[in-house]
Amino acid sequence: MESITAYIVAGVVALCFLLIAALISTAIKFEGGSNPKDPKKRKMWFWIFAILTPIVNFILGYFVFMPVGKVAQNKFIIALSIATGLAFILYVLLGLILSKMFKNGKLGNWF
Repeated sequence: MESITAYIVAGVVALCFLLIAALISTAIKFEGGSNPKDPKKRKMWFWIFAILTPIVNFILGYFVFMPVGKVAQNKFIIALSIATGLAFILYVLLGLILSKMFKNGKLGNWF
């Protein structure tokens, strides 16, 4: 049961950080000219949150959702480690999908 918590937290963290990255990307204004810097800013923020996603997921799981009991903790640590990797993969995969769906918009600059 505790391992399900790890996976749910991973999904929620990945989706929340993706939403934050999308909000920041849409808030960055288009720049005119021959060498605009706005696509680089959007890409930078996307990858900053990509790095923060597994870090925050593991910290939340370890310090907030850790169960009581040695056996339960050992199982939870294994599930948390797997869920942390899955959170990163989910974030990048959904980001790629959004980037391809909105390739002419601001989210299209992520990749």
